[in-house]
Amino acid sequence: MTSCPRLSDFQVSASSTICGDKVWKFPANTTDGNVFSSRKAFASLLWRAFPSPSEHDLARKASRVLDVSERQVKNWLHCDHSAPIQHFFAVAAIAGAEIILRDRGGRT
Repeated sequence: MTSCPRLSDFQVSASSTICGDKVWKFPANTTDGNVFSSRKAFASLLWRAFPSPSEHDLARKASRVLDVSERQVKNWLHCDHSAPIQHFFAVAAIAGAEIILRDRGGRT
C-alpha cells in the first residue's frame, strides 16, 4: 500500500506547489523585511536603468524594453510584486551599462 504524497513532494519553488495538474502560487508575504527590501532594491534599480522625470514615464520606457505592461512596472515600483529573475537580470544589465557610460562621460 502506498501512502499519499506529502505536499512537500510536489514543491516547485518556495512560492508555488503542484497539486494534481494545477500549480498553486502562494502570495508573497509583504510584511517580511527581506521580501520588501529586495523589492525596494529592484525599484531603485529600475530608476537607475531607466532615468525618467516621472513614474509614468519610467513605466512607459521600461514596459517597452521588458515586454510587460506599464501597470506591472508600476507594481514593481510600489513594491507590490516581486519581479521574475529574467527581468531582474535584464534591468541589472541595463543599469550596469548606464553606470559605466555615465562614469566615462558617455564616451566609449
